[in-house]
Amino acid sequence: MFLDCHHRLGCLVSEMLPFGTTLYCALLYLDRVEVTFVVDDLQTLPRSGLSGDRDCFVGAPASLADVLTRIADRVEAVPARPKLAALGTRICVVALKRFRLAPVNLVLEAYDQLLSDAGDNLKIAKGGRGQRDIFKPGQEDR
Repeated sequence: MFLDCHHRLGCLVSEMLPFGTTLYCALLYLDRVEVTFVVDDLQTLPRSGLSGDRDCFVGAPASLADVLTRIADRVEAVPARPKLAALGTRICVVALKRFRLAPVNLVLEAYDQLLSDAGDNLKIAKGGRGQRDIFKPGQEDR
């Protein structure tokens, strides 16, 4: 699932991206999703086949933790929230699950927000950042 998301994002922005960029964009996208949907995804995650007993990490800008904290705070504010020990890891899986099927324009909005938020801390070629306007809305997903 992660590699599907990473491949899709890289194709959309015509750039070779660090893995952490994909996770960061997925979290930025999830931060805009209605919290009740996030809570529902967290509650049904054990039955989805997407939760495992091993956590994997990818490099990402330090500001990714800020986005993760915002989402966790929103989830924790919901009275019927799930009681999960490793909430952060599960939020990342839910973010990727939703990001994988997100509309192209929202994927690109998340990428633009990433460029704005993380700025010069990203390991993305500065010349490559402007290439994403090659993709025109309405074209098929690449």
